[in-house]
Amino acid sequence: MSAIQRAAVSTRDMAVKTASFWKMENLSSAFLKQAQEGQSLRDPALPVEIRPIAHCGMGIAAVELADFSPERLKQIIEPFSRPEYRLFAYEGSGAMLALYQPDLFGWMARTTGKIGLLPMADFHYPDPRAFTGAFEPEIRRLISYGFGRMLYFKHGGIGGAIRAAGQVDWLEVPQAVQGIAFAYAMVNNSDLGNVLRAGQRLQPAPAGRAFTDGLIYALEFWEWMAPGFLAGRAASNPYEAALMRAARDGVDAGLERGALAPFALEPYKPRE
Repeated sequence: MSAIQRAAVSTRDMAVKTASFWKMENLSSAFLKQAQEGQSLRDPALPVEIRPIAHCGMGIAAVELADFSPERLKQIIEPFSRPEYRLFAYEGSGAMLALYQPDLFGWMARTTGKIGLLPMADFHYPDPRAFTGAFEPEIRRLISYGFGRMLYFKHGGIGGAIRAAGQVDWLEVPQAVQGIAFAYAMVNNSDLGNVLRAGQRLQPAPAGRAFTDGLIYALEFWEWMAPGFLAGRAASNPYEAALMRAARDGVDAGLERGALAPFALEPYKPRE
């Protein structure tokens, strides 16, 4: 994971930087499943730049091992996590709730899994309201964020994903919209200028503020993992510059406190 992160820092290729997240997520997921006694993400050798994505990947594997049991999930995540990054691990629960949702997408995913095209675990899908209700408010917001992130992939676009989020009565919709924006930015990493302008175009809509917060956090996530990313990018207009400043502020605040704030927990506050 350290080697992957160093390669991400050394390149200006956004596709390589973004693929690094997915590679490290997969590795940390495998690490949880194969860890021996005494091994965990509390290892001081884990670089600070990697800690957020490592906990995200571990959280996805934790859901598989816990079979969506809230208590079992807590028992897996809490001792394996660094305390200041533990909340990142719960975000994957939301993504898994969306992926395994008993809808057409979920049915197709399970079908392809049965014939070996897409590995899918055999879960006991929970009542989402009861599942999320077993957690504290911060974790519920993160679960909504992860659910929104997966909605973008399921619906193939911003509009359909946002409409779908609004139809889920147990979901915290602003956090889900932030997750949609984050996924949109990651997928369309080669055209960040247009990605950020999408946030500007959505501003009149009720979801506009939350969508912008999600875009800002995507910038923060890239900068935290690959320091220098923001400095190497020139803003093309005042709106983009404002988002980049907000992301820089978020990263600076994280460096000051010693850890990046988890997804969806710190809304953008404009500079005075």
